[in-house]
Amino acid sequence: MFFRHATVFLTLTLATNMALGQTRPTSPPANAPGRSSSFDQGARNEKAIETIEDFIVQLNEHNTVKGREESKSYRLLFDAYLDLSDPPYEVSANFNQNTVHNAMDNWSVVSGWVESNSHMRQAILDSKDKLIVGLPYGQENVPPTYQTNGITCHFLRDGKMGRMVFEYFLPLETIATYATAEVYRLMELGQTQDALDLAMAHIFVLRQFCDRDFLGEKMRSIEMLSMALRNVRDVFYVYHDQISLEQYRDISFRELPFLRPDRNRLLMPEADHILSAARLRFVFDDRTGQANPDEFAEAFAKVQSADEPLTRFGAARRWKFISTIHGSLDSSIDRLQLVYDDWWRRWRIEAYDPILSIETEFTRINPIRYAAVLYSMADIEGLFDIRNQLIAEVNGTAMAAGICGYLKSFNNYPRGSEMIYAHSVRKRSDVDPHDFNLSHFRYRVVSGRDAIDTPEGRLWIESGKGLLYSLGKDHEDDRAANHTNNGDSGDVVIWPPIKAMQREQGLLD
Repeated sequence: MFFRHATVFLTLTLATNMALGQTRPTSPPANAPGRSSSFDQGARNEKAIETIEDFIVQLNEHNTVKGREESKSYRLLFDAYLDLSDPPYEVSANFNQNTVHNAMDNWSVVSGWVESNSHMRQAILDSKDKLIVGLPYGQENVPPTYQTNGITCHFLRDGKMGRMVFEYFLPLETIATYATAEVYRLMELGQTQDALDLAMAHIFVLRQFCDRDFLGEKMRSIEMLSMALRNVRDVFYVYHDQISLEQYRDISFRELPFLRPDRNRLLMPEADHILSAARLRFVFDDRTGQANPDEFAEAFAKVQSADEPLTRFGAARRWKFISTIHGSLDSSIDRLQLVYDDWWRRWRIEAYDPILSIETEFTRINPIRYAAVLYSMADIEGLFDIRNQLIAEVNGTAMAAGICGYLKSFNNYPRGSEMIYAHSVRKRSDVDPHDFNLSHFRYRVVSGRDAIDTPEGRLWIESGKGLLYSLGKDHEDDRAANHTNNGDSGDVVIWPPIKAMQREQGLLD
């Protein structure tokens, strides 16, 4: 990754904190290339933001919110959610789309719940081909029933400070849990095509949420979509005998390639930029353009000491001192703009292009003179890795479908991945985003009994099985000796699916 850690770090929750005073959005430098974000028209007009209400109005000008109602999916999904009976267990770390499967304890109870709520399945299917989610920002912009049931994304006031809260993720997690359970229920009944149609509709709905424009929304949605793709591979494995060659081909050729999580379709989040500029304008004196010592100390001491309140007094003194040597409002806004413009250019550049090795504007920021800039902005460094992870999940799932299609045809695994091109998968799906050369995934037929260490324990793959994996974030080929879902260490095993093997070998319930 081309970023280096700055001297200060802002967590995701704190990054969305903001203060609203007399603010207005800034315009990009005239010579800034590549700035064609979908937020440009809404965020870069000259209308001043004077209230929180003005800020919400501007957010709702974003292209993933504004549009014809018939092109939006949120009413279909969340109206159906409101009619959904209570799940048998609270959606939580122990009951969610990652833990639901056909062999779980009390599966009959879960299966009965999804069977009695068939309207939710239809809502997901109907939402697949919508263009955008379209859920408005601000509680006042959604129906009262949405407000009372947590289907909102709104600004939570905290005096003059506040933060964006995305309550709708709990309802979305419930919908994802329903969809996953219903796919397994349909597969158990032998309704294979119905199950696959729902699985594809579910991942395309989650892909719509990945286009939301706050960093927090995008990261959570990508995580959910990655999890749903792993579940699809689990279904391939568990129900291989039921799925036909044509069904595998349909998924690998005509479904997954159109998720498009690449740099041209999955855009960098821009709404946090507006929050950052708003905070900076709040803590500077409008007349002099210099930092207001009291506002400066109050705002950033609160941010810095959020996890350790007892340190706030010392932090306030430090921030009051920093205010005396901090850059002006104009220079701080310019610095913020430079950072986002630089990130935007890098977001659109081909992975591992040599230009990415050049020092970033983010790393050039003086941590004292522009401390407020660093503490105001959302650091999107992690999103670059998460995008690569999602690309690996999408491409890898298509390749898994191709391998299964080949296995279906010839009753053995291909000796090399090139043997499945054109037969059951597109060649362009065989690209590992963690490979410096953007080469193919690593694949081999296991000749002995190979071990894979996972966070839950050691797994064994028997001889004759096909093994497909991505290099992970370290870009090193460890021959799949170690696996993590996010690629933080070792490789990312794509096939066989880790969850299915963990259940078979007793590592998961």
